Amino acid sequence: MVTRHPDYNPSIAVHPGKTLRDELDFAQLSQVELSQRTGLSTKTISQIIHGEEPITNETAIKFERVLGAPADFWNAKQASYEFTLAQLEEKKRLEKEVTEAKKYNCYSELVRMSAVRDVVSWVEKADELLNFFRVDSLSFVPTLQGVALRKSSGDFDKYALFAWLQCGEHLVRSITLSEYSEKKLRESITEIKKLIRVKGDFFTPLQKLCAESGVAVVYTPYFSKTKVNGAVRWVGSNPLIQLNSRGVYRDIFWFTFFHEIGHILLHGKKDKFIEFNGQHESEKEKDADQFAQEQLIPSAAYKKLLEKKTLTPTEADQFAQSFGVDLGVLVGRFAHDNLMSWKAVSAYRKKIELPDPLLNLVSQTRGS
Repeated sequence: MVTRHPDYNPSIAVHPGKTLRDELDFAQLSQVELSQRTGLSTKTISQIIHGEEPITNETAIKFERVLGAPADFWNAKQASYEFTLAQLEEKKRLEKEVTEAKKYNCYSELVRMSAVRDVVSWVEKADELLNFFRVDSLSFVPTLQGVALRKSSGDFDKYALFAWLQCGEHLVRSITLSEYSEKKLRESITEIKKLIRVKGDFFTPLQKLCAESGVAVVYTPYFSKTKVNGAVRWVGSNPLIQLNSRGVYRDIFWFTFFHEIGHILLHGKKDKFIEFNGQHESEKEKDADQFAQEQLIPSAAYKKLLEKKTLTPTEADQFAQSFGVDLGVLVGRFAHDNLMSWKAVSAYRKKIELPDPLLNLVSQTRGS
């Protein structure tokens, strides 16, 4: 990315022909005399003075010999003029991007992640969003994500979703990934399950275990009105699992994680999915749900547990522990299956606590 200079905001581009005219006046030379001394036609000199032709490298050398000002001086004048023209054209183009930029109501959420600068005008915001999405026009963004959008209950903000997904694209660049191996991923599940009951930082070892199998796992804050728990898609030759970290209960987090693992193992590269809250209507979604359920609490053991007429919290915890999950995962399953109310199990469900990651794209792309 080119380093921006926000204090430099020209309103007009000055052609170096104006400087040439001033230099001729100072040297008391006419255009005809300059033509005679340089071998350039009077037409060419007139066109340069009137801003119709550029000063080339060869012309700059000729002017240096006749007028004394170094060739670098003339080249710099020409380069400055062309750069200013480009800036003015860019400004016009950015003004056309404002309509698309205003669709990103999540801009403040991107600011909090240090993904974009906290600017005021929509022209500046459009510029920031173009850098964030790495596109030449925001109209290209919907075609980039390549994720099958399934309807959630009620409306969701697809532009906030695009931004949330792009955060994952940026975060994956900081992860060192092995070549993807389905065999290694399946073998790593046992070790991954041991992290479910970890009370401290479980995400770092989770990310490491998955990376060794060639799977990128990232978490991002929940963006308002996106209504997603997670997403999985392929970036190059590696799958990327993106999860939320804000206000998520352990049972939801781990179910979503294994649901996405299920998509990778069962459905491969072809399909890409977003995990909308409570929306598992397709057969592939049901397959991924079943995979997650089996990894957390095998159906045969779960069915046998339900045969008990009474179940104390201690017995429930012992059962959960026998399968490597915490009590919150088990009671979350009870509530999901309408065996208990969500209110009744709330005391046993714990939220994950992960610091929101900072992308620091502002300093990376603008040198600030």
